[in-house]
Amino acid sequence: MIKKLISLLLAMVIVLGMFAGCSKDEEDPGDETADTQDSKRVAMTLSLWLPTDPSTTDEAAEQVEAAVNKITQAKYDTAIELHLIPRDEYKETVDAKIAEVKQATADKKAAEEARKKALKNKGQKVEETVETNPPEETTIDELGIAVKTYPDVVDTQFDIFYISGYDAYCEYAWGDIAAALDGELSGNSKILKSYIYPTFLKPIYDYGTFGIPNNRPVGEYQYLLINKELVDVYDYNYSDLSSFLRSKNFIIDIGNQGLEDVIPLLGPVDTAGIVYWGADGVSKEWSLICSVLSSETKYSDSLPPELLLDSTYVSTFKMVKELQALGYVGDGTLEEGQRFAVGVISGDPVSIAQYEEDYYISVYSNPVFDEETIYESMFAVSEYSKDVSRSMEIITCINTDKELRTVLQYGVEGIHWEYDDPDTKETISIISDDYKMELSETGNVFMTYPGEGISMEYWDKYLIQNQEAVSSPYIKMPNYFSEENGNLDLLEEYEALCEEYKERILNVSSENFNAEIKEILAELQSNEVIQKLLDEEDDDSLISYYTKWQQGAY
Repeated sequence: MIKKLISLLLAMVIVLGMFAGCSKDEEDPGDETADTQDSKRVAMTLSLWLPTDPSTTDEAAEQVEAAVNKITQAKYDTAIELHLIPRDEYKETVDAKIAEVKQATADKKAAEEARKKALKNKGQKVEETVETNPPEETTIDELGIAVKTYPDVVDTQFDIFYISGYDAYCEYAWGDIAAALDGELSGNSKILKSYIYPTFLKPIYDYGTFGIPNNRPVGEYQYLLINKELVDVYDYNYSDLSSFLRSKNFIIDIGNQGLEDVIPLLGPVDTAGIVYWGADGVSKEWSLICSVLSSETKYSDSLPPELLLDSTYVSTFKMVKELQALGYVGDGTLEEGQRFAVGVISGDPVSIAQYEEDYYISVYSNPVFDEETIYESMFAVSEYSKDVSRSMEIITCINTDKELRTVLQYGVEGIHWEYDDPDTKETISIISDDYKMELSETGNVFMTYPGEGISMEYWDKYLIQNQEAVSSPYIKMPNYFSEENGNLDLLEEYEALCEEYKERILNVSSENFNAEIKEILAELQSNEVIQKLLDEEDDDSLISYYTKWQQGAY
């Protein structure tokens, strides 16, 4: 099964090679190749910091550390000092450790400077202190076999750690905590590019790579569902109902039948791919300025903000308003025994399968790679690491090796989990609750079992989901509405305008829809705040800010 999974991943990368560019200007700063000619490999101990569930016991952590070391010592002559921190304490603990290591490093540097100064004052020759690896040692075990010993982690050392969120990523990257990894990705760890979906890595490159995202399913689809039985009974051709807008007459026809157990339209439907510009940047929060992502949208695309009522929002909104006026739109829920003629449902390839027997299913909008997705879960190597390349070996193993990946996620075989069938190894069962980890926080999810009793084939549909995901063109765009940009007063005016017009727009009558929307649009187009935001000739406008960013001005 693992060979099948690796083949799928490699095939995916080959097929999507055209998307593997590294930034908006398609330049890859990782041209410098890591040194692949290692000096004599010595025994080394690295620290690995991970969040865990509070229920994970100290004993379980020790057992997992031992199991991890059996793998890493055999493969890399590297021991791992594993630190599992309760999730709600993780960042605070890591930050405290970083501060401690920084102080120890500063103290060591000060002591060295004092030593040099003292020698200089005595007129003695000042020689640089060269830090070397301690000599390798062995001990004899109870069977008389020589066993290599590994050095302790020192007080100036902090190696591999988990990062969650773009803010944390920036904090560690620009705070000289996380090490740049571009050379490693182009050298010793370049195999990661075959195991991590390209879009995860692409936006990282603009200013250098300071974290390795954990490969995992991205976002969720919105699916358009159309009832098979009702299509047949009322003599419709499904091919004529290929979009939500084209299903309008079918919904009305079903509604006119007065079927008590059928909701013509399951619930209100928003425009596919719509995102709004507001106080939080680009989000799902309704506002008067928007953009619409298509299934073809790429990270490098130019997709400037536009006025909501100038976009495709109007056609979908109008259709829903007309259906609501007829009483043919539900609230998105079903009571027992009910069904619906048409509906848009959010989900993934597994969750949507429950509808396959009764509904035609097509994609209404694709999953989206956005800032939250890409920076939500990753591993970094500290500037205070004993050895960045050796640390990257461990991160690479976590992302490519099923054995290590499964130990980190589920614990020790025979203690915390077991194979349901040791011969096929298709699924596992959890036999202890002493070790609990979050699947997306321990590495490439596609390299281990999705859960208890679930085979690796579960991931196949999610690999396709990632291939079909749209890349948001707004990843890492600084928020226009900020104190730094000096436009918080404008934001206040804009939010007040959105609040005023949201009520008017959402309450437009279906009978006079075109006339009322036309009137509101004219008002907005001449509104001083909207003009300020969307004036391409104004260097301080939102649209100019976007254009400058998109062209790489900042």
